[in-house]
Amino acid sequence: MTATAKQNDNEMVVQEHCIDLPGESVQCWLGGGTDKLRVTLRKHRDVIFDIKLGNGKSYTVESTESDFYNARDKKIVLAAKRTPVTFHDGERLHLWVSRGFRGALVVKCDGHTVAKVEPNEWDKHRHSDDPKEKPAPIILAIGANTAPHTLPPPPPVKTMAQLHPTKLKEPIPVKAASAPTHDESCPVVCIVDGKVEGMPAHLVEYFAKGGDGSGFAEIDPFHVATRNWMMGQSATALGYITDNWSWLWSSLDGKTSSGFKLVKAKVHYVRGKVRFYFSGFSNGNSVYGRGGFGPAHERVLTIFSGVGKTESVFASTVKGIAGGFKGFVLASLIFGTVTAVAEWYDDVKKDGYDLAAAIIMTILKAIIVSALAVIIVALIVILVMVVFGLSMPVLLVGGLTIAAGVAASYVTEAIDKTAGQAITGEKSNNDGISSVVAPLLRKAGKSLAENWDYLMKKFPIDYREIIF
Repeated sequence: MTATAKQNDNEMVVQEHCIDLPGESVQCWLGGGTDKLRVTLRKHRDVIFDIKLGNGKSYTVESTESDFYNARDKKIVLAAKRTPVTFHDGERLHLWVSRGFRGALVVKCDGHTVAKVEPNEWDKHRHSDDPKEKPAPIILAIGANTAPHTLPPPPPVKTMAQLHPTKLKEPIPVKAASAPTHDESCPVVCIVDGKVEGMPAHLVEYFAKGGDGSGFAEIDPFHVATRNWMMGQSATALGYITDNWSWLWSSLDGKTSSGFKLVKAKVHYVRGKVRFYFSGFSNGNSVYGRGGFGPAHERVLTIFSGVGKTESVFASTVKGIAGGFKGFVLASLIFGTVTAVAEWYDDVKKDGYDLAAAIIMTILKAIIVSALAVIIVALIVILVMVVFGLSMPVLLVGGLTIAAGVAASYVTEAIDKTAGQAITGEKSNNDGISSVVAPLLRKAGKSLAENWDYLMKKFPIDYREIIF
């Protein structure tokens, strides 16, 4: 043993280690010659919830990232287990959090978020390594008339445990020792005093809860048909009808010589080439004209997905995808993005990378659905009009397009959710592949930030200004 480690045989070498909460495990390496370990509990931050609305309801508190200590039950609550702490209306709940607390404490009632407390976002003060330094407490009072100074001051807790090195093969929980209560002056970071009654209902909350099940569990095994999804399909259908209103409305012709008729289309072969002919329209119908139209004609591309020629179907597919990013169909895409943002906002476990992944997957799925809808319509039209040689009402093609879009969307969402659950191994994962993309984005962002910081530190050293 070196002289710096031990002056003489009668002097003990004590290694010091700090923990942030009572009951926290001690995990550290003991150097050679260490006789004992001193574990000191740092001063914690007090967080007090005081909700008095007189409604007799119960509330829960859980952490998104860091552990916290429940002073009422005298036990540490692990964030990884997602264990909520329950308290009742009128009951004052006292919690302890560490000075390095990450994430938020979320208060919920009947599944709805009441408050979200972010201690280290509300208090930006950087604390020293001194375990005696006390972070400012946070008091969240709703509907209570209790002034902050009337709240009983939390007792300071300090502990020192001396353990023999041979007993440290496993992490050892260190319990807080009791200490006498005394007043401790410190500032209050945040006090909210008000009532919940009369608060306006937020549209964001409405859409945030729209990602839950919609009651179709028996016929929807993949849980795709949520309220937000059904509203999105309605928006998409409305967008399609609005963008194609001209030819859809003109396909209902009430000015023919024999009265009201549905405009129909039939395929004929002229010199071995496919030609589309329309019937059942009046002379004043400006959309449908006499004569045959080839697969590459604008009208055939729009209505029949370019059936009759491979390159025309491809061109119609490209047009269908491009149509998803203009007009009212673009509005439906924006609706899907808004609901993705609302659902992300409601989940405090998610960060900006989760939101970016959700938006990327929303756009990608919109492209896939547009392409699939065009291909499905083309196949149906080929089967009915080309193979069987039957005529089809033009309005029916519009209905098939909407139905094909809904079916393609359902299949795409089901595959997305199933693939996400298979890759992550979590059956409760409803985020699909975006839950796989988010960690990749997070890793790329961290790598980019690290490389950028490295370059910024290296630049003034390795490069000098050259003056000509």
